[in-house]
Amino acid sequence: MIIGIVYGRTIIPILAAYPLNQDIAQDYIGSRALIHHEEELYPILTTAFEKLGVEWLANHRSSHPPTAFLFVLPLTLFDYPTAEIIWVLVMFIGLVLSARTFNLSWKNCLIAGVLSLAWPPTIWSLGQFTPIWLYGLLLAFDYRNHPFVGGISIAVASLPKFFAAPALLYFIIRRKWLALVGFTLVWLMAVIILFILRPDAVSTYLSLNVENSISQINRPDNGALLVTAWRFGDWFGFTTAVIFIMLVLWTGFKNNEFIGWACLVWLGIALLPIAWVYSLLPLLPWLIWTIISTKAGPRLFAGIALLLPYLTPVPTYRAYLISITIVVSGISLLMASEEPIFQKNKFS
Repeated sequence: MIIGIVYGRTIIPILAAYPLNQDIAQDYIGSRALIHHEEELYPILTTAFEKLGVEWLANHRSSHPPTAFLFVLPLTLFDYPTAEIIWVLVMFIGLVLSARTFNLSWKNCLIAGVLSLAWPPTIWSLGQFTPIWLYGLLLAFDYRNHPFVGGISIAVASLPKFFAAPALLYFIIRRKWLALVGFTLVWLMAVIILFILRPDAVSTYLSLNVENSISQINRPDNGALLVTAWRFGDWFGFTTAVIFIMLVLWTGFKNNEFIGWACLVWLGIALLPIAWVYSLLPLLPWLIWTIISTKAGPRLFAGIALLLPYLTPVPTYRAYLISITIVVSGISLLMASEEPIFQKNKFS
């Protein structure tokens, strides 16, 4: 009933009315500018969207790094509506592949991918980069005993979303330095490709996004945990949030396997300076496994974390609930860390 009401009254009507208004549009613009140097790399988006045939009031520049544009480069061969359709399909494949990391059959992976769309952060992620973040970190977890591959996977996930990178701490605290080598190589290659395509890409991003990022952080619909904590609690709220983040981080450091990794995935989301409802997507598999594998306490908080996004079904609605979801997810992981099944490292 909740899914039917939220999707029927809010999400589906918005997607139907504004099918082209997806974040991937700004990356399509940026990726075209990497090839066509006469085009502005970080234009005011409202005007740039109009050239694509998209009516979207966004009087600011993109805050996405130029490394994100590399993923969209192949789609510049098509017009934007076609490119968006292809991107949505590829991101759905990313969801299916994410399920595959849990050794499900391909049939069940497809079912899992479809069912995951019933969660608001997932369906909004189809026009975003968060499925890459999700799949990259799940793949790295799958290859946690192969540090070089794990580092490469984390690096790929962090190219469009920097805050996938904290998962690298899992390998660093265990002195598995090959992960750091793999991570560095991917980033070095990405920067070299950017320099070849457009030498001013990185410098333009750095020069324009200091002020732009601050304005985005100050948006009232920004649901980032630390920003919301400051907004509602000033220094006391901010300090409390930092202490809570450090507590979850410590839990991640002292636990192996499932909980240790899940806490570092959570850390990346908790540290986001700008967060929307789709930013929660990387938490999905860990919340589901917490519900499946733990007792009443952590299961309750994981369930609440899964339900809260239905109260903020659109990226600009009730931003504070995104922060609450992050907090409740963290509490769930803290409680789950005390479960014997995780303390004995039986999970694989």
